[in-house]
Amino acid sequence: MKKLILLLTLFSCLGMAKAQDAAAADSAVTLVSISSYLRSTGRVAIYQDQRLESLISFHPKAYYLNYRKGKNGDYIVSTGYRIRAFSGNNQLQSKNRAYKIESELKEYYPDLATYVIFKSPNWRLLLGNFTTNEEAVSMLRELKKKFPEYGREMFVIKDEIEISR
Repeated sequence: MKKLILLLTLFSCLGMAKAQDAAAADSAVTLVSISSYLRSTGRVAIYQDQRLESLISFHPKAYYLNYRKGKNGDYIVSTGYRIRAFSGNNQLQSKNRAYKIESELKEYYPDLATYVIFKSPNWRLLLGNFTTNEEAVSMLRELKKKFPEYGREMFVIKDEIEISR
């Protein structure tokens, strides 16, 4: 008797599993046909209350945690990529060298953002505000071609960048 009940339960579970597979296949076919229909019509209409739009668009700049004011205007701080062009730990020589390399780079790339930073015990020269690694690598290759004497020291790092508004 127990074997019969167990067998019936097993067959009913298998039957339900088959039915669910068939329903999933039907819903997938339906989804594909709906998406192909929507692609062919090419129109989407969104109906919403005007009050909702005013609530969504209300973002005072003061509420942004990553919003900053700087000498060159307002900007947003985000995670991105920079090129580390120089890093040295000799206090006087490293500082002078960082500013020297910065001035040489500024002659050829005046729009490229440069940052001479002291993080104890190192002086660093960081270049650019790149949102993607590809942008940074592309600029790195260009810099290495233009300045082969600094090429060994240059590499891409992940850092906080400034995106101007």
